[in-house]
Amino acid sequence: MMKILRIFSLTSVVVYTVLLMFSCGRVSENGSGGRDNLKETRSIPTSIINKLKEESVPVLYQIKATSVQEENLVSYGFSSTKSGKIIYTGSCFGSTRNAVKGNNHILFIVMVEGKYENCSIQIIDSDGNTSEPLNVPPFKLDFSAPELSMVGDFRIQGRQIKIDIKASELGKLSYKGNCSGNLQQIKKGISEVLISFPGDGKFSDCEMKLRDISGNISQPLQIGTVVINTTPPILEEIKPVPENISTDRPSYSFKTTKSGTLNFSGKCRGNVDKAVKGINHISLITVEPGNYRDCEMTITDYFNNKSQPLKISSFVVVGDNS
Repeated sequence: MMKILRIFSLTSVVVYTVLLMFSCGRVSENGSGGRDNLKETRSIPTSIINKLKEESVPVLYQIKATSVQEENLVSYGFSSTKSGKIIYTGSCFGSTRNAVKGNNHILFIVMVEGKYENCSIQIIDSDGNTSEPLNVPPFKLDFSAPELSMVGDFRIQGRQIKIDIKASELGKLSYKGNCSGNLQQIKKGISEVLISFPGDGKFSDCEMKLRDISGNISQPLQIGTVVINTTPPILEEIKPVPENISTDRPSYSFKTTKSGTLNFSGKCRGNVDKAVKGINHISLITVEPGNYRDCEMTITDYFNNKSQPLKISSFVVVGDNS
C-alpha cells in the first residue's frame, strides 16, 4: 500500500512540474509571456524540489537479521534500491565494500569479543546520493571457551552410568571413547546425563566436550575409570547335606563364580551372609525336626547382579529318640 501511495505521489509531482513547464511557453496578453511564467517556475516550492531529489536517494531495508557463524563471523542481509558503495559506521566493518541493487549479504569481520549495539550501514550511489542509515540489530560476540565439570560421583546402573554435569553456558555435547550419551544439547547449569558402554569391562577413555553457540569448545571432561559388570554369579552345590541327620546345624558346601551377599529362603537359613568366589563351607540352621525340601539360596554380587536360586538338596532332620 505504501509503495502505491509513493508512486502516486511521485506521479503527481511529475505531472505538476510538466504542466508548469508547459505554461512557461504560453504568451500572455501583455506580451510578457515566458518571462512571467519563468518567474513562476522559479517559485516552485522547495518541498517539491526536495521530494524529487529524495526519489533518487538509495533506500535500504533489512532482509536477514544478524547471525553469528563459525569463527565468530557475523552474517547480515539487506536490500538496496540502488547500487553503490557501502559505508560502515559504529563498531562494525564488513567484508564487502560495494552493494548491488537488490539483495545483499555481508559478513562483519575483524571484531573483538563483546556487545555490538551501534552498527549501521549506508549506501552512496554513483551520483553521490546517500541513503538514510540502516541500523544493524544488536549482537554479541563470544570468544571464551565454555567450562564443563562433573558434580559428585557417577552411579552405575547396568551398562550405563548416571552423571551430573555442570555447564557454564548452553551448547552441544560430544562424546569420545568407548561410550555414548543420551544428551546432545545441554543447558546452562546442572544436567543429568546417561552414558552407555558397549559391554562388560573396564573403561578409562570416555570423555565429553561442550561446544557453545559461538563455536567455542571446552576442555575435555574425563569421566574416569568405569567398571561395567552385568554378569550375574552362578551357584553350584558341591557337598549336599546327608538325607537324614540328627543335628540342627548341618554342614553344607557350595561354589560361586563371584563374591557377594547370600540370601536364604524356605525353612532354613545360613550361619553367614557373605560368600567369596570359589568354594564355601557353611552351616545350615534348622528350627525343628522334619523335612527340609524348600530351602534355596541366592547370591548378589557387588554390582547388584543376582544369581539364579540354587535349590538345596532336601534332607530330613531326625528328632532325638532317647
